[in-house]
Amino acid sequence: MADPIIGNRLGAAPVGPLMPSTKLGQAAGGAEGNDFANMLRQQLERVTQIQNEADDGVKRILTGESDNLSEVFSAAKRAQIAFDLLMEIRNKLVDSYTELRQMRV
Repeated sequence: MADPIIGNRLGAAPVGPLMPSTKLGQAAGGAEGNDFANMLRQQLERVTQIQNEADDGVKRILTGESDNLSEVFSAAKRAQIAFDLLMEIRNKLVDSYTELRQMRV
């Protein structure tokens, strides 16, 4: 009787580590353009968009166009959290750069 955990291994390919589906050249910022700089730029634009939405909400409240304070407060809090996260990422990047710069070869 076959072992239910292992199963029938006759003719099966050997089991090993999974290989990445993309080639090294593509992963390093090839044709797709999904490199680190583009990803960071997109996130910066997203944070800017969130901050602009919060500013527009505050302007609508001040001009009397809207009276939904909870929506404006939540948009402002989202903008604050997004900006705080962005600053923490920047701080980690600066720390990493400083550490790499101080490495001896």
